[in-house]
Amino acid sequence: MTDSLSLDRLLWFMVVIALTLIGLVWGLRDTRRVIEAPFLYAAGMAILMDPQYYIAVVNPGKVPDEAFWVYSVMVLLCSVAFYYGYLSKPLKTRTNPRVRILWAIRDNRLFRMGGAIAVLGAFGSVQLSGMGEISEWRGWPVYWYTLSKVIEPGISLMLISYFQSRKIERLVAALVFSIFPLLAVVTAGRRSVTIMLPLMYLLPFLLYHPKWRLPRLAVLVAGAFVFIVVYALPYWRGEFASGRHLEAMSEQPLSVILEDVFSGEKNLETLDSMIMTGSHFRMEYYEWGCMFYNSIIESYVPGSLIGHDLKDALRIGYGMSVDWMGAAYGINVAYYTGKSAYAELFGQFSFLGALFFFGVARLFRRIRDAIAQYGDGRALIFLCFFITIPPSLPWSQVLYGLSLQVPTLLVMALAFRWCLVRQVLPTSGFKGARAVQPAIGPGWRRAGATGIKETHARTVE
Repeated sequence: MTDSLSLDRLLWFMVVIALTLIGLVWGLRDTRRVIEAPFLYAAGMAILMDPQYYIAVVNPGKVPDEAFWVYSVMVLLCSVAFYYGYLSKPLKTRTNPRVRILWAIRDNRLFRMGGAIAVLGAFGSVQLSGMGEISEWRGWPVYWYTLSKVIEPGISLMLISYFQSRKIERLVAALVFSIFPLLAVVTAGRRSVTIMLPLMYLLPFLLYHPKWRLPRLAVLVAGAFVFIVVYALPYWRGEFASGRHLEAMSEQPLSVILEDVFSGEKNLETLDSMIMTGSHFRMEYYEWGCMFYNSIIESYVPGSLIGHDLKDALRIGYGMSVDWMGAAYGINVAYYTGKSAYAELFGQFSFLGALFFFGVARLFRRIRDAIAQYGDGRALIFLCFFITIPPSLPWSQVLYGLSLQVPTLLVMALAFRWCLVRQVLPTSGFKGARAVQPAIGPGWRRAGATGIKETHARTVE
């Protein structure tokens, strides 16, 4: 590797750091923004992607130059598209400017539905745990696991109903059902649940307390906690099932784990994502959305009922196997590492995949404005269900992840249909609402705009 090429990698790394700092500084200037998409996206970059990016810079043999360059360009395009999509002025709508359609929450129905969904999720968790050690993930283990995942949206619905009504029994019910995902943390060391569970409570609290700011120190401590969860839990959780939590932490201290992770010898998410991106570029092979379709087939078509041959025949193409990627550069890619949304979208649509980042950011900006200006019930439920999308983009596949969220989408659609009521309000009380910018925290308070508590979305029965 020549000095000039080393400088190229270092310069690209500095570009990535600058993209990260844009979102972090923007959010920390006013900590009410920490639940907004730009800060969450930058936090995902800072915690998981940036440290691994540095490994690719100082260990050039881990990632070919071509793969590093293509991936870096994709990160740049996606990040610029994401920030621009969220921070630019909102698009004008075609709705009647004299009225505003508001979806108000039917509070009691929301709680009853959340409780019923949580019961189904708890039943799936019990059935899954009763199967013991699972050797093959197909058939009933997949069905029970899919059912167990709906407990999280069920808890979120109950928490929203609690903050709407301030009835303490609803908070107690949410806490009781939270025992099931908490067991997944204690016994299996599930990273996603460890991060998601506190966020499920924090998000609605901040939405309903718009003037309250998190201390910056608390935000930084939370970031350090997530960093430890992401990198250390995979080393410790093997002992969790036997209750040896403290022993696992003492036998493998954090300093030893970090030294092992960043030694350059292990397969890491970002490095494997770079190789995956470069493989698509070198082979000029793009799936154009087939991966999402194949994931739906894999997750929800019961091969045990229709036959595995027929299920295989429903798939399109042959996908991107680990062996196929290894053949591009002669470097093995681990099947068990998560691949980033940059790599996934590049493999589907080449550099055009950056437009997806723009669309996601635009959607979350629209959701944020609907909550900030009118307390819209649909936007509130959507945000509580899918707040983890922005921070997961730098290290997790978004299309594949969405294919696994079909049960959550069905729960959300049912909540929209049964727990909300459509209201038509005059816009005279919302003068200047279109001018609300994300620079005012999450925008919960601004002259001419309203917060959740001032709208008709409080409770409608």
